[in-house]
Amino acid sequence: MTVSFVAYIDESGDEGFKFRTRVGEQISSDWFVLSAFVTRKKTDIETVKVIDKVRDEFKLHPRKHIHWKDLKHPQKVRYAQIVANLRARLIAVCVHKPSLLEPEKFQQRYRLYFYAVRYLIERISWLVRDRHNPKKWGGDGTAELLLSNRQGMSYDEMRDYLRLLKKQQESGQDIRIEFDKVLIDKIKTYTPGKSMGLQLADATAGAFFNALERDKFGNTEPRYLQTLAPVLYCHELSIKGYGLKVVPREAIPGLIKNESLRWLSELK
Repeated sequence: MTVSFVAYIDESGDEGFKFRTRVGEQISSDWFVLSAFVTRKKTDIETVKVIDKVRDEFKLHPRKHIHWKDLKHPQKVRYAQIVANLRARLIAVCVHKPSLLEPEKFQQRYRLYFYAVRYLIERISWLVRDRHNPKKWGGDGTAELLLSNRQGMSYDEMRDYLRLLKKQQESGQDIRIEFDKVLIDKIKTYTPGKSMGLQLADATAGAFFNALERDKFGNTEPRYLQTLAPVLYCHELSIKGYGLKVVPREAIPGLIKNESLRWLSELK
């Protein structure tokens, strides 16, 4: 039996910890975002082929790889409007690096990325668990994970890390991934240019990142994310902690005092 869902995963921001000391200076991003664009397997091809529509509207070459960061503001707005009408759900884990209590731990190889992967896969597994409808959509109730290929990344180490989490869960530790819902041993990687779904994941990550990361003038742009609100993963009428997971959670009260992030308090 085939899988029921496909989760395309990409990132935005960097893993550095040398932060700005004044407006206009930028060494490392304040935020690291890891996001998923999740489709039902039965309608996956139909959904991701929307990339052709985007290329057509933007008058791009039919095989052009669409990079969110290369688009202008009006194009990003339109792209978000198109995605907001798709049969998909979006999830993002957004790490505010300056608020991490022990930043030195996250400067070890892959540590920050794996940290975000854990929380993201956790939410993907919840979505699959809650939205699987075999009579209507078929499949075995699992999700296939397709990641944007990171140069130099050891995906064997990632699989080992996830297997370790599974063993820790079995021994009684508080690990909340529904492991029977996500195929951690069959993680696949592609370059975004070879996957329309990963180009949509790139746009998802970019929209979250633009909403959170201050530009050189100290401003953020939440409009793209607000446009995407209809397709953010929502559980029991809440997006917070599901479609949008901010880490560390304890940082949120301080973050929303900043005018550029006040929209976080308005997101339901």
